[in-house]
Amino acid sequence: MPYLVYSFLLGLLILLTLPFWAWRYFTTLKYKGTVLQRFGWDLPTFFSQNDKPRIWLHAVSVGETLAAKGVVEQLLNRFPDHEIVLSTVTKTGQQVALEKLSGVGAVFYLPIDLPWIVNRVINQVRPRFFVVMETELWPNLFHAMQKRDIPVMTINGRLSPNSFKNYYRFRFFMRTFLEPVRLFAMQSTMDAQRMAQIGGLRDIIHHTGNLKYDQALQLPTPFDMELLAHKIPVPEDPVWIAASTHPTEEEKVLGVYDRLRIEIPTLRLILVPRHPDRADEVCELVQKGGWRCARISEVERPFPGQRKGQGQWHEPVLVVDQVGWLGRLYGYAQVAFVGGSLVPHGGQNMLEPAAWSIPAIFGPHTFNFKEASQQMLDADGGVMVEDEETLYQETLFLFQSPDKRQEMGARAHKVVADNAGALKRTMDAIEGTIEGYPLT
Repeated sequence: MPYLVYSFLLGLLILLTLPFWAWRYFTTLKYKGTVLQRFGWDLPTFFSQNDKPRIWLHAVSVGETLAAKGVVEQLLNRFPDHEIVLSTVTKTGQQVALEKLSGVGAVFYLPIDLPWIVNRVINQVRPRFFVVMETELWPNLFHAMQKRDIPVMTINGRLSPNSFKNYYRFRFFMRTFLEPVRLFAMQSTMDAQRMAQIGGLRDIIHHTGNLKYDQALQLPTPFDMELLAHKIPVPEDPVWIAASTHPTEEEKVLGVYDRLRIEIPTLRLILVPRHPDRADEVCELVQKGGWRCARISEVERPFPGQRKGQGQWHEPVLVVDQVGWLGRLYGYAQVAFVGGSLVPHGGQNMLEPAAWSIPAIFGPHTFNFKEASQQMLDADGGVMVEDEETLYQETLFLFQSPDKRQEMGARAHKVVADNAGALKRTMDAIEGTIEGYPLT
């Protein structure tokens, strides 16, 4: 009965919102070319090419896909006879998977969670087991896996306060929907406790830690940095990076930048909106503020014979309108602001600048990284600000205090290094879970 109710409500929701999705499809680039796969059609021909045992890994978007890099490498190492395929929900997540996850055989979009659609996809993919990054719960997909005796595992799981509150209201249904899951590898003890409260079986819930600590320590390779240097020279001027920003945060950052330039006339700003398709909007804000703006997609590479990095980034502000550059650009900055935190979004990953030994500044809304942000604050490796004014004060202080900045950066890096190890614990939990399931 819970599955019938869920499927009916989901189908009704799709029908009621169909005009909206049709409009988004024709007006938004990121939805183009995704519809057929979401309905279980036009999947990669890879699935029909051989009968090797297959692992299906799901990562909803960019952050989860990046965190999956180490998981892919370890899965290939521990299960060398298996193939790995990966599904995403977003187009940017898929772009990152294609660029960064070299061991993945095929990348496709997660199907809509209706029984006849997920069954069609499972029949084509034929996974031996299904691994979900973080807490993506898809009742019909999980149920279809259970009926085929395919173990479902959630890794790097977390439950934000709002998600927990919503799930807890429907815990009667959640117990049924969570029944197919054979492993909950959660980021923190609090996440583990919340999962048990909404219906997860306690004996399969484990606190394994946050994979993003391990992922953050995997800095870009020298080759990756060389590619960046050929595109953009290593700036001689000081650089402030505002990473993964959300609407209204860019206005605040630009207001702070106006004031910082009075004190630091050569300061450059790298603006990295969380969603690259907002680049037009962000560039317009920059220009309205009176600053010249460059886009990383339009920065020309050197001509043959031209000196590397010769005269390519002249504008004060660089807007990053492509995925895949942020992790490298941290290497050019001295101070980082991590977005999604001055607005009630929950914060973005402050571990990445910390791994570069760069002190991270973030706002008060960090419930998606509650443990990490608190560790940064406790270690004096990061700074929490309340508003635009305190963002200005703390940023200016760090630029004018190089010794303090280096000390904070070293402490931030230590936090990341001290909390690594989640990847091994997660992989051990996966291996322990699939014992007894036929994998060949």
